Amino acid sequence: MKRGAKTTTAILSFAFLLAGLASPNLFSSATRLMAGTAYAQSLSSNPQGSSEAEARRILARDLTTHLVELGTRYQIASKAERVILKQELRDAAAKRREMLAELIESDPGEVLRIALPDERRGALPGFVQDDVEQQVDVEGELEVAYECWEDFSRMHYSLEVAGERLSLHFAGEPPANLSTGSIARAKGVRVGQALALESGKESLQNSYSGFETMSMAIAPNTFGQQKILVLLVNFQDKQTQPFTASQVQSTVFTSANNFYKESSYQQTWLTGDVFGWFTLPISSASCDQTTIATYAKQAATAAGVNLSAYNHYVYAFPSLSCGWTGWGTYGGNPSQAWINGSMSLRTVAHELGHNFGLYHARAMDCGSQVVGTGCTTIEYGDSFDILGQSGVTGHSHANQKERLGWLGYGNSPGITTVTASGTYWLDPYETVGTNPKALKILKSTDSTGKKTWYYVELRRPIGFDSFISSNTNVMNGVVVHTGTEGYTVDEYLLDMTPETSSFSDSALVVGRSYNDPNLNVTITPLSVGSTGASVGVSFGPQPCVQINPSMTLLPSASQWVSAGATVTYTVSVTNNDSGGCTASNFDLQATVPSGWTTVLASPSLNISPGASVTATLQVTSPTQATDGFYNVGVNAANSSNSNYAASTTATCVVVSTLGVTVSTDQSSYTRTQTANITASVSGAGSAVSGATVMFTVTKANGSMVMGTAATGANGSAVYSYRFNKKRDPVGAYQVTATANLGGVSGSGTTGFAVR
Repeated sequence: MKRGAKTTTAILSFAFLLAGLASPNLFSSATRLMAGTAYAQSLSSNPQGSSEAEARRILARDLTTHLVELGTRYQIASKAERVILKQELRDAAAKRREMLAELIESDPGEVLRIALPDERRGALPGFVQDDVEQQVDVEGELEVAYECWEDFSRMHYSLEVAGERLSLHFAGEPPANLSTGSIARAKGVRVGQALALESGKESLQNSYSGFETMSMAIAPNTFGQQKILVLLVNFQDKQTQPFTASQVQSTVFTSANNFYKESSYQQTWLTGDVFGWFTLPISSASCDQTTIATYAKQAATAAGVNLSAYNHYVYAFPSLSCGWTGWGTYGGNPSQAWINGSMSLRTVAHELGHNFGLYHARAMDCGSQVVGTGCTTIEYGDSFDILGQSGVTGHSHANQKERLGWLGYGNSPGITTVTASGTYWLDPYETVGTNPKALKILKSTDSTGKKTWYYVELRRPIGFDSFISSNTNVMNGVVVHTGTEGYTVDEYLLDMTPETSSFSDSALVVGRSYNDPNLNVTITPLSVGSTGASVGVSFGPQPCVQINPSMTLLPSASQWVSAGATVTYTVSVTNNDSGGCTASNFDLQATVPSGWTTVLASPSLNISPGASVTATLQVTSPTQATDGFYNVGVNAANSSNSNYAASTTATCVVVSTLGVTVSTDQSSYTRTQTANITASVSGAGSAVSGATVMFTVTKANGSMVMGTAATGANGSAVYSYRFNKKRDPVGAYQVTATANLGGVSGSGTTGFAVR
């Protein structure tokens, strides 16, 4: 097919899909599903970025409504119809599970959005429930690890729960200060061995999804002797030995040891042993670092190695086609690092840096500005830090060293926190001494009190920083980073010469100044030499700088409701203006589908800088609303300047059936007993009272008996049937309970035996 034909197919399929979604009564769920599948497949063969992602979201939503529809049809179908529907249900559930397994990696927020509530899952036939996601609340030990490629990286979060490892996928930014070894609780949606969840404690308390740390791991001891165990391993199908034990000994305990002694100002050093080679009973194709570690430790123990004598494990092996060069846990006792064929100072010291508690050294690119809006993050952008740019083996920046205690702690060299205008001295960053190695200047404070700082350093061509000797920009200036308390990954090298495209000339040189307009603070290097630098810092009157507000809408989880139902949300708006501003009014506006109604308790909120205020929003769907996913949006705009605004959305899922689960007080009866059958009816996650429930008991011989009951305040209705020896046969009985309230219905089934 030619490219033009592919594009036409995508457009026609998408148009057909949208028509079906906009008018669900016009096309069947299966027809809309076929259109969505065709659109997603056409985009897969002709990728279009965000359009493809949106197509997958639409298809996942339609798969969800299709599955629910099939489940409802199955509950009320005849035996003959159920034979056909059973396979359709299995196919639909399997296809949807496969899509969610892919979606949870790239778009966990969408998984949360379309996840079936527990009562919806429970209403599906039991033979498909294992293929349907589940809401879970689990507690276990956390592992945080970096996967490091040469030009790419990602951080992995997982929870060890009752002997199995669940990967964690956050819809927003992960919570701050997560470290390997912490005990954590996660509430979210489970798909296979993965969990989709929101990131904050607030979500955990107010929704079915969230995360919180129950107890923090003890921070790694980064002072004194660090006992390193290096295990050399290879594989059944790849038994090569690309480096000798003596080469590894030299790299780890000479080169890397010298680096950390110098970088820590002689406060930290490496000792340990190298063992192996051990051939592991696995293939080199797996690239599974957890399995490699498990078998490597087993082999070492069998060889008489005392694992408990070391607080850092390093696994080194021949190059595998994994893509990554190194992998290291963030913290951990013991910590773990994996070296994929790259036995170099850069790789080994880099991964050990993660083990000690260091994040990647990133850079902030704000185009023609040093700091501004629309900035991009460069993951390995710091061109002076071993945790940054590839090939660099320089010292970690001051925010990193401060976190490890190598600066500003106890007998460590100091950091000067600047709070007043004046001239301040900096010693060369690399040398041992008592004079300050960095200046720390407040940049901003957010609504929670969390502070971001500027860090100013004087880099000299000494030791492992010798490579800067030919860099005239750095030799004639000071290097500036930012670092944020708590969320420590939020730290960046700033480009003080933004008019060029390179970060190698990012220093602030003598003759130039940098002014932060938010705080009206100015940093000026006055002199730079081999023995130190003199830096001027001046504070002016704090101006008012308006910033976009931020907002949340709770509950964040999708609300499954019947047509005509009302959902109550809590809108929270935070004023992010600088401290030099006065309180502002923020106008709220809700956006809902046509025919829906909203009631905002407070259409306008008066909020001081740094403060947050909440308002209640009620959203009601029309009684004739068709089944489907609907967006509820809220916008908050500064009434004096509407350019400063924020928006957020939530999801309402309209469903035309009630959730019904059926249970009996016993699994089997004699013909002298009475069966008490309970139907629990729910809608939108809440018990439904006043619903009429029809109970149909199908006996072993196919005859039926019926009875009705109404649900009480707890959503339950009970029907009692007394058996009769003459007319009730022995064998398997089936019960179907169909609930109805205001035209919305639902059904559930169960079974029991009569003996």
